[in-house]
Amino acid sequence: MMKNLVFVFIFFIVISSSCASHRVLSQYESTEIVFGDGGGFTGQVNEYTLSTDGTITLAKSIEGDTVILTTVGKKTAGKIYKMFSESGIDTLDFKHPGNKYYFIKEKENGIKHEVIWGDPNFAVPPQIENLYTFLLTHIHNN
Repeated sequence: MMKNLVFVFIFFIVISSSCASHRVLSQYESTEIVFGDGGGFTGQVNEYTLSTDGTITLAKSIEGDTVILTTVGKKTAGKIYKMFSESGIDTLDFKHPGNKYYFIKEKENGIKHEVIWGDPNFAVPPQIENLYTFLLTHIHNN
């Protein structure tokens, strides 16, 4: 009896977390998270784009091409979109690029919210830095 109860409980948790990711992603169906870096000696911009289906593409400005880099699972994509939502990027007005700069932006139906940093005189908000680091980690670990 106890084993059955534990099994039902675990099954419920797995189903709930899967549904939660799906709910988060459905809220952002037409939204892309775009992030990357640019500037420096060459001026190249590396722009990563995450879509709600988990596909991450990379566009390099000097080469001029876009390639599919990797894919993250729905659960990870849901977690990223939730972090993005909680970062408050849509209310931040933070544009302080340096010679080498970093950015995160939201593209939704032609509207975008953008945060740019790199100027050492202006500290990037910690929630944005954490999100950027989390995004890069998932690119390099896949």
